[in-house]
Amino acid sequence: MLHEIQPLNKEEIQLIEGIEFRSILMERIPSQEQAPKSAASALFFDIETTGLSADRSFVFLIGCICCEEGKWNRHQFCIRLVQEESLLLSSFFEITKKARFLVHFNGNTFDIPFIEKRAAANGLCSCFDGLLSIDLYQHFRPLRKILNLPHMNQSFLEKYIGWEREDTLSGKEVVSLFWNYASSPETAIEKTLSPAAPDINDTSTEQTAELLLLRHNRDDLLGMLQILKLEAYCMLFSGQDSMFQTISVSDSHSALQFHFTTALPLPHPLQLTRPVFKKEENSPVLTLSVNASSGNLTVPIFCETLRYYIPDYKNYYYLPLEQQAIHKSVASYVAKEYRVPAKPDTCYVEKTGLFLPLPQSFPASDDFAFLKEKLIFRESYDAKQFFFEYTEGTEQPKEFLSSYCKACLTLIFRE
Repeated sequence: MLHEIQPLNKEEIQLIEGIEFRSILMERIPSQEQAPKSAASALFFDIETTGLSADRSFVFLIGCICCEEGKWNRHQFCIRLVQEESLLLSSFFEITKKARFLVHFNGNTFDIPFIEKRAAANGLCSCFDGLLSIDLYQHFRPLRKILNLPHMNQSFLEKYIGWEREDTLSGKEVVSLFWNYASSPETAIEKTLSPAAPDINDTSTEQTAELLLLRHNRDDLLGMLQILKLEAYCMLFSGQDSMFQTISVSDSHSALQFHFTTALPLPHPLQLTRPVFKKEENSPVLTLSVNASSGNLTVPIFCETLRYYIPDYKNYYYLPLEQQAIHKSVASYVAKEYRVPAKPDTCYVEKTGLFLPLPQSFPASDDFAFLKEKLIFRESYDAKQFFFEYTEGTEQPKEFLSSYCKACLTLIFRE
C-alpha cells in the first residue's frame, strides 16, 4: 500500500482555520457542548472507488486532511490489490480516532455508507460512531436557488469561486486509470471485483498513472477547502457578524434602507428581489444588493390602518357602534345595550400609522425574540400578512431594526 504525506501550505491552512469553516463548525456543535477553539478536531476526507456499488466494487484510494501535533497534513492511501483494502481502511480508521468532525462532499450519501459497507465486508468495525458529520454538499445546497446555480457538483462550485484544479479527469476516467494501474502481471485482483482493464492512451507508465490518481484525489480534497468560501453567503443570510452601519428612510417615506458591511467578501456580487408576501399577487418586494463587502437591504414601509388583536379577549367587551374593544374594568361605564362580550375577531385595537412587514407571514415567535415586546398588527382577524409599527427617531432603537434586518435576510434564504 502506498502512503503519501504532505504538509498543507499557508493558504490552505488559512482556509481551514478561517471564519468560514469556524462558522460551519458552530452550526454542527450540539447545544450542550462547548464550541471548539479551533478546527484541529476536523478531518476532511474523500475516497476513490472502482464503482458505485459497495457490493461489487471496493475502495482503492482514501485521501484526508487532518491536524497532527499542531500541523496540518494531507494523507493519501492507495492500493493496487483488493486484498489490501482491509489495510487501507484500517489505516484510515486510525486517523479518524483523533477526529471529532468528518468533513466531506456528499459523503453522507456516498462515501460514508460505502466505507461502512466495505469495512463490514472486511470484518472491520467502522470508527465513524460518535463523529459529527459535515456534508458540504448538503450545507451549501440551499444556495443553489438563491445564487441561480445550474449545478451543485464540487467541480462546478470550485469554478464558481474562481479556483482551477490541475486534475482534468472525470470519475469514469479515474476508474479506468486505476484498472490500468492495477493490471500489471504480478497483480491478482478477484475477478468478481475487476472488469477488463481498458487502455489509457495518455498514460504510459505505472508511475504516471499513480501520480494522476493521487492528483485527482488531492484536488478533490483541496477543492473542498476552496468551496468553504461559499460560507460568506450563508453568513450574510444569517446576519452573522455583519456590521450594520446606517439606517435611512427613502425621500418618499415608502421604504426603509439598511446599509451594512458583510463579515466576509462574497465571491460574486449579489442582486435579489423577493416578494414580501409570497402568495400575494403584486406584493411589494424586498430588495437586496451586495457588492464586494457592503450591501443594502430595502424594505417597504406601509401607511395603513391596521388592528392589533388582543389575546385575552375574555376580559374585554366589544362596542359595536364604535367598533372597538374595551377592558371589563372600564366597561361598567358603558350601558349594557351598547356592549357585548368580545370574541377573538372583535377584540382589537385599531391604529393608523407606518408599519413594517413581517415577511413570510410569520407572527412573533421564539425564532425572532426581538419581536416579543412588539404588538403585531394585521388588516383583519383572518389576514395572513403581519406588521409591526414603525416610528422614526429614538423610539425605534437601532439594535431592534438591525435584528429586524437580519430576520429579513434569514427569511430570504429560507424561501
